[in-house]
Amino acid sequence: MSIKLYPWQDALEKALLDLRDRLPNGLLVYGPRGAGIFDLVQAFAKSLLCTQPAADGTPCGRCHGCHLVRAGTHPDIRYVVSEAESLPREIPFVPPDTAASDRKTVYREILIHQTRALTDFLNLKSHEGGVRIVLVYPADRIRAEAAASLLKSLEEPPENTVFMLVADEIDRVLPTIRSRCRLIRAGAPTREQALEWLKSQGVQDAERKLTEAGGMPLAVFDEDARFRLADETRERFLAYLKLGHAAPPAQALSVADKDVTLSAAALFLSRWGWDLASAKVGCEPQYFPEFAEEIKTIAQAANPTGLYTWINSVRDIRRVSEHPLNAKTMIEALLISYARNI
Repeated sequence: MSIKLYPWQDALEKALLDLRDRLPNGLLVYGPRGAGIFDLVQAFAKSLLCTQPAADGTPCGRCHGCHLVRAGTHPDIRYVVSEAESLPREIPFVPPDTAASDRKTVYREILIHQTRALTDFLNLKSHEGGVRIVLVYPADRIRAEAAASLLKSLEEPPENTVFMLVADEIDRVLPTIRSRCRLIRAGAPTREQALEWLKSQGVQDAERKLTEAGGMPLAVFDEDARFRLADETRERFLAYLKLGHAAPPAQALSVADKDVTLSAAALFLSRWGWDLASAKVGCEPQYFPEFAEEIKTIAQAANPTGLYTWINSVRDIRRVSEHPLNAKTMIEALLISYARNI
């Protein structure tokens, strides 16, 4: 019985199962979002709570531990997961006391009250006599005060307790947290694996949708409208971006309307920037292969310093895109900066 959930997870499954008899106090698994990494780490964590595992470490599905896991009531596992990641997985999330009762946004970072809530759990012994597990995701989006609290627990972990952290972007995980964990890099599926799986799920126009999702098959099913541009808006962005340094700054004012979210625009622009950077060093574009020739032409003419300055600006905006900023103004500024720097 395998614990992997998707056909491209063989290597990660083996890496995790190989650790079963020599678990570190801290484990940090990182890799591209949309490849099902957290879901496999969660499955591995649950398998450790099985009291009668198979010889290869996979859970039996019949013991008391497996029954508790299946019911979501096992006392030896705790989740420190952002609200945004808990909702699609039906993981309970308790908002902070300061949260407004009528709030319309979800928390996308791990908050201080979540890490503080671990205190009681960590001070208790295992209910079932085995390992206790703390699952943390996304480890690259932990607020500073929450990170300090988590770090203290990682530095002095209780006996038979394992912290399993998952991150989409390893560079955004605090070095102090990284240094206290065993690192495992999870690879992305090949395009062939992703396409075959999407088609098996009945996805129509799988090739186009996979490309738009950056090659990550699970991202195809991301229904969050805040991260998607409407088709008409997408065409306006592309028309402007394909002009490169010849794009008129005044035209930037008419690209985004008031309904475009900063998250969607910043993600779209970051992917365009990624493809420009790839073309600059002789690689093929990943996100916009249908515009490969235009991208190569723009990249060849681009000043490297200006190009990477703009890419860094987009990255910085993405990091604060959930904050209450004037989206239209920020998007216009990025587009004007594109024309001036590329």
